[in-house]
Amino acid sequence: MSEVPGETNLKSGDPGRSPEPGEEEVQAWIDWFKHAASAGSDLAKLAKMELNLALGDTKRIVLLALVALPLVVLAWMGLSVMVAWSVYLPSQSVAGAIAAFIAVQVIPLLLIAQSIKRYRQSWSFAATREHLKAFKEGAESAAKTTD
Repeated sequence: MSEVPGETNLKSGDPGRSPEPGEEEVQAWIDWFKHAASAGSDLAKLAKMELNLALGDTKRIVLLALVALPLVVLAWMGLSVMVAWSVYLPSQSVAGAIAAFIAVQVIPLLLIAQSIKRYRQSWSFAATREHLKAFKEGAESAAKTTD
């Protein structure tokens, strides 16, 4: 059998041809790009899931705002009645009854505001930002090791 010029004849125990200079660096770049593509895909999936969560919570916030609107109107009317009664009947205790009416309106408003605050936290995309930060740190450390 004749040998082809430039081709290595592999025999038992022969490690084969050695990699060309720079080939390892090219392979490192290819591996880095594969990792970046995988991380980018994961980041896109995470962002999509958090966006769906934020949209769901946005619907809840809008619903809670619609529930709060009549309570705000009733609280304002109750406050108006309290002021009117406290001016009109200064010697009677009607203001106490009206203050209780307002408290009945304000307490649900406080609960609704607390719920809105809790749901609004999903708008921050916390997990996506953490994932992106970790990816940036990994890319920076990879860049430092190749330099």
